[in-house]
Amino acid sequence: MKLEFNIGIAVTAFTALLFYFRIAMLRGKKRRLAKEEMIEIMKMPKGKKQKERLAAQERKRNIPSFEVSSWVVIGIAIVLMLAGIVIRNTAGLEVPQILKDYWWVGPSAGFVLFMFGFK
Repeated sequence: MKLEFNIGIAVTAFTALLFYFRIAMLRGKKRRLAKEEMIEIMKMPKGKKQKERLAAQERKRNIPSFEVSSWVVIGIAIVLMLAGIVIRNTAGLEVPQILKDYWWVGPSAGFVLFMFGFK
């Protein structure tokens, strides 16, 4: 299998990197907010309220860093990515030439939608 470089691969790789940077930003934001909350809790006077907030903080620790905001958007993104991959890699597929030339729009749009599908 020979991999040819073209603009479609570059655009798709760039949008994939943007998606992964977005996920990294979400993870970093959650960690930063958790640290700030822990500092705020430690400044409180010792007592029942502090223990309750510490327990709440511990429960939040096991929650993932990001969550799905819309399953519909995620589903559409997956369909777009798969459609682009199938059009690109299936030789005998009867589709218009414009779809074969611009196969990369589907996966790229899928990654962009993925960015908005997580919070």
